[in-house]
Amino acid sequence: MLLVHSGYAQYVTNDTIDVGSVTVYRAKHKGGQSGLKSISIDTLAITQKKTLSLSELLQENTSIFIKTYGQGATATASMRGTSASHTNVYWNGIKINSPMTGEADFSLIPLYFVDDVAIHFGQASMGLGSGGLGGAISLKSQPNWNEKFGAKIYQSLGSFQSLSTAVASSYSNGKVTGQTRLYHESSANDFSFKNTAKIGSPTEVQKNADFTKQGLLQEFYYRHSTNTMVSARFWMQKTNRGIPQLMTNFALKEENRQDDTNLNGIVEFRNTGSDLSWRLTSGFSNMNLSYIYSKTSTEGNNIPILNSNSTAWTWFNQGMMKWESVSWISANLQLELNNHWVNSNEDILTTGYNTQQLQGAIRAAITTKPIKNLTLNLLISDELHKNQITPLSASISASYKLFKKKELYANGGISRNYHHPSLNDLYWQPGGNENLLPEDALSQELGFSYLARNNFIHIDVSTNIFASQIRSWIMWLPHLKGYWEPVNLTQVTAQGTELSVTASKTMGRLTLKTTANYSYTKSTIENAGGIMRAESHGKQLPFIPVHSGGLVVNALWKNLHAVYSFTHFSERYTTTSNNPNSMRRLYPYYMSSAAIGFDFKVQNTPLAIQLRADNLLNESYQTILWRPMPGRNFSLILRVDL
Repeated sequence: MLLVHSGYAQYVTNDTIDVGSVTVYRAKHKGGQSGLKSISIDTLAITQKKTLSLSELLQENTSIFIKTYGQGATATASMRGTSASHTNVYWNGIKINSPMTGEADFSLIPLYFVDDVAIHFGQASMGLGSGGLGGAISLKSQPNWNEKFGAKIYQSLGSFQSLSTAVASSYSNGKVTGQTRLYHESSANDFSFKNTAKIGSPTEVQKNADFTKQGLLQEFYYRHSTNTMVSARFWMQKTNRGIPQLMTNFALKEENRQDDTNLNGIVEFRNTGSDLSWRLTSGFSNMNLSYIYSKTSTEGNNIPILNSNSTAWTWFNQGMMKWESVSWISANLQLELNNHWVNSNEDILTTGYNTQQLQGAIRAAITTKPIKNLTLNLLISDELHKNQITPLSASISASYKLFKKKELYANGGISRNYHHPSLNDLYWQPGGNENLLPEDALSQELGFSYLARNNFIHIDVSTNIFASQIRSWIMWLPHLKGYWEPVNLTQVTAQGTELSVTASKTMGRLTLKTTANYSYTKSTIENAGGIMRAESHGKQLPFIPVHSGGLVVNALWKNLHAVYSFTHFSERYTTTSNNPNSMRRLYPYYMSSAAIGFDFKVQNTPLAIQLRADNLLNESYQTILWRPMPGRNFSLILRVDL
C-alpha cells in the first residue's frame, strides 16, 4: 500500500521557497508503447535491496531524481523535469497517487511487497493512464504456482538503531495459490550531521526523526482453467513518524508527528484467449492521515499549532479488452470509472474541506506492423472529470529496425496529454484555487536503441531526446495575504536527453554486469503570464537538477555477489530566479554505496547474508533545503529460506 503526505503536514514542512542464486533477466516492458522509452529493473537489483524502500531502488538504478526529506520521511520522484504530481504510480494496474496531493510517497513502498518494477518515461505512460506528464512507475506482485509451500524470513540490523523484520510465504496446489507477506521496520534515525545553517557548522544529532512502519500484503489466486484466473489482493500499512526540525530552527522544544494508515484492495477477473483477452478490476483505497504540531513556550506551556485529520476514499473500476487475431495488428480498449471522497479538517485553525470527485476514462490503442521492420502505435483517450468531458488525449509512436541483421532501432513519438489539478490544488484552505485549468502537454520524443548478444558480451544501449511544452503549469506561490496559492503559469518547457548503457559478460562461473545512465534536463518557465518577474523567465525550475546520472556494477561468482553503485545530482535551486549567490541553493552531491553477500546452507536450509554500506564517502548533502541526510551508515541483512 502506498502512503502519502497530504493535508497539514505538507503545509508546515514545505520548504520550497520563493516561488539462493539470482537469475538476471531483462523483462518485457508491459504497459509501454512501441517506440517509447520503458525499462524494467531486473530481479537481481530488487532482491539485493529487499530491505530498502522503492525510493532507494529508483535512486540507485535510474536517473530519476528522488526528492526526500530524509530516511523514513517523504520521498517523491521527478521524471523528465516535471513535478512529483506528474509521476503516476500504479499498483497491479490501479493508480494509487493521493487524490489530495496528486503525489506518491516512495519511501513508504517496501520492496518486500514488490516483485516487478517497470518505469515508463513521458509519453510511454499514456498506455496506463493520463496525467503522467513525466512518466509512470508500475509495481506488480506475481503468483508462484510451482511451490507447494515456501517461506522466506528477512532480518536487517543497521546504523541509528534501525531494525527491519519481514516474512514472505507462499502456498499452492496448482489451482489455488496464496501469498502472505508482512514486515515491521523501526529506526531512531538519530544520526550526527554538521549544521551548516549555524555559525561554525556545529555537529548536532538529528532529533524527532524516528519512525515505525508495519504492513501486511495478502494475495489469493484461483485458476479455473489455463486461460482464466481470479485474484484478490489486500494491502494494509501503518506508519508513525516524527518530523524533525529544520536546520534553521532554533526552537527549544516542539512536537511534530504524523500517523498514516492505508488500506488497498483489488479483485481481478482475467481471461486470456488466443485471439481475445479481457480483464475486469475493481478495488478501493483508504488513506488516513493524522498530524499534530505544537511548541513549548519559555514558561514550559504546550502551545498547539496544528491538529489535523484527513481521510480519502477511492473506488476504482477498470475493464480492458485486447484483440490480436493476426500477427500484424492488435487492438486494446480500456474503460475506467473512479470516485474519490475526501474529508480534511484542522481543529486549531478550523479549516478544511469536504468533497467528492468522479473520474472516468475511455482509451483505445492500435498496434500494427504495416511492413516488416516498422511498428506503429496509436492511442486515443478521453476523460470525464468534474462532470465534464475533457479534450481528447492522443499519442502516436513508431519503432523502425534500421538493419536486417542488427538490433538497431530508431524510435519516436508525439503526444498530447492532460493533467488535472489535485483536490488540494482546488480546495485547500486557505489558498485552494477552484479556477485552475488542467495542465496541457504537447510532447515529442526521438531515440535510438541497440541490442547486441554474442558469446563475448551482451550490450544494451539507448539514447533519447525529449521535449514537452506544458501550458497552464500549476505552481504554488506565496500570496500577499500570507499564505500559498496555486496558479497557472502560461507555459513551461521541459526538454533534455537521456543515455543508458548496460553491459554484461559471463566468464565461467563469474558474471559481471554494469549499468550506466545519464540525464540532461532543462525545465524552464517560458511564460509566467505576468505572475512572476521577468528574471524568472528561462530559468531552471526549483529542485530539478540539470545533470543526473549513475553507475551500478554487479558481480556474481558462485554463491558470492557484490554490488557497487554511484549516483550524482547537480546543483539545484530553490528559487525561480536561480540566484547563484543564494544561501538557499542546494549543492551537487555524489553518493556511493556497496554491498557484498553470500549464499550458503546450514543443514540443508538455504541462508543468505549481506553487508551493505551507504554513503561510503561520508558525503554531507541535502536533497531538500535545510533537511540533513545521514552520513556513512551500515546494515547487515540475513535471509532464511524455508
